Amino acid sequence: MTDEELKNAILGSGLLTEEAYTTAVAEAKRNGRTVGNTLIGRGDLSEQYLADIMSDYFKVPTAEIKKDKIDPQIVELLPESFAKSKSAAVYALDKEAGVVKLAMEDPGDLGTIAFVAAKLGMHVEPHYVLASDLKFVLRQYKRKLEEEFNVIIDENIKKAKLEGGEINLARMAEEVPVIRILDSVIEHAITLDASDVHFEPTEDKLLIRYRVEGIMREVLTMAKPIEPIIVARVKVLANLEIDEHAKPQDGRFRFKLEQEDIDIRVSVMPVFFGEKVEMRILRGASRPTNLTELGFSPSDLAILTDEIKKPHGMILSTGPTGSGKTTTLYAILQILNTPNVNITTIEDPIEYSMPRINQTQVNSKAGITFATGLRSLMRQNPDIILVGEIRDDETASIAVNAALTGHLVLSTLHTNDAPTAIPRFIDMGVQPFLIASTANVVIAQRLVRKICPVCIHSQSPTPEQRQQLQNQIEQLKQFFGDIEINAEIPSSIFFGTGCRTCGHSGYRGQVALFEVMRITESLRKLILESRSTSELRKQAIADGMTPMFKDGLRKVEEGVTTIDELLRVVRE
Repeated sequence: MTDEELKNAILGSGLLTEEAYTTAVAEAKRNGRTVGNTLIGRGDLSEQYLADIMSDYFKVPTAEIKKDKIDPQIVELLPESFAKSKSAAVYALDKEAGVVKLAMEDPGDLGTIAFVAAKLGMHVEPHYVLASDLKFVLRQYKRKLEEEFNVIIDENIKKAKLEGGEINLARMAEEVPVIRILDSVIEHAITLDASDVHFEPTEDKLLIRYRVEGIMREVLTMAKPIEPIIVARVKVLANLEIDEHAKPQDGRFRFKLEQEDIDIRVSVMPVFFGEKVEMRILRGASRPTNLTELGFSPSDLAILTDEIKKPHGMILSTGPTGSGKTTTLYAILQILNTPNVNITTIEDPIEYSMPRINQTQVNSKAGITFATGLRSLMRQNPDIILVGEIRDDETASIAVNAALTGHLVLSTLHTNDAPTAIPRFIDMGVQPFLIASTANVVIAQRLVRKICPVCIHSQSPTPEQRQQLQNQIEQLKQFFGDIEINAEIPSSIFFGTGCRTCGHSGYRGQVALFEVMRITESLRKLILESRSTSELRKQAIADGMTPMFKDGLRKVEEGVTTIDELLRVVRE
């Protein structure tokens, strides 16, 4: 489908202005996404509206993907590589009539239709398919992963037993079977939008789990003998010591999937039954494009917009690992990234590549740490500096001094809430007067799953849910003393019933819960006096900070997330 055809189809529907479409096209190019997915992500069109527009434009039906009726053997009538490259897959077959139904993102691709008809010797009915539905169809190629992998293991593991030793492991790590297994697992994880892949050795098997939307999922198990070969293959890719089994090792490698280069960060840790491998999948094209997308409330967004305009000082993002801290800082950098400033970063790892920004990767073997890298960056004439993480006294001291000398410094800390960032800095040896002089704003955040927009429904809270929320509100009131919380239980709550779009989970995507603490004059005074965290928190709320739980209640009431997700994060 040409760009002009897509434009005509969408604008011809009357659901979108040309200005909005042009903005979406520019955003799609900037982030390496399709225009359709960008329009859906921006909220300009729903998936169903897009399907209706495309079906009407091409005069074809929309593919009805019934998740319990897709036969992997039918899908496999076409090679997986062809289906992925053409964004087209067979999903239904009528042998008696000699007809196959071809799910296509571009039903106007007559060349693909002709090829499939010739290859299968059958009449092809093109059907428009939503990108999310096509993903599900393509996953059927991976449905038999466990069965196929264990066959490969049975055929090849005997060779390993015959030869044994590290030399054999090194050789097998370079052979086709294990390469195919690991590549397939990574591709499968990416297809499911997993952020992490875990290879976990047990007494009698190798367990593979993914983290999808913040939740761990058990995907498959493999025969125990394959474990050392998989670990060896990962070590080879990440340039780690293949014969080192007693010490933790960290590394990274790049994985190419179709036209996308994906960074994989690797951690290998010795555990009781072998070596556990964790792989973090870093997809640069998936970053949000603005602060509104991340889930900031209008009031928090107004505070943040004011604070990032300041030419110097510190902007801190806090939260646990995997809570989106770096993503938030990059969204801020996108606003600050103009031709008239020099932005430099020191990161571990570099999660997103951005134009006009000079990014440096931490490399301990080469002597580049956060502290040494930051010290060197100061000689690069920067206006704005991003430090991936402040994790030690030296880095904290250099970052604060950079902010004092006229630079805007952005960085992350591991604290549970915004006020705790202040005593954390003091614990790292930074004097209170330096913190009071440099800190502009602290953003704390946690990720929750979003309700699927396709199957969302509402109801009144159950008595149990009301009681759970009431208990949390009472705890907040006791904790903050005389500070008014004004948190009320929503009269209606929302949930996802489960549908094909969300894989029947009721959730699709993630959003952050925030608390944004502006460092006001009253807070600076308390910091100078080394007051307690609870006193800082009370003053921050009095000065306008919305506690994270209250921000979560707002998102529950607006139908963004569920009570269960809010309580899950609060309990953490």
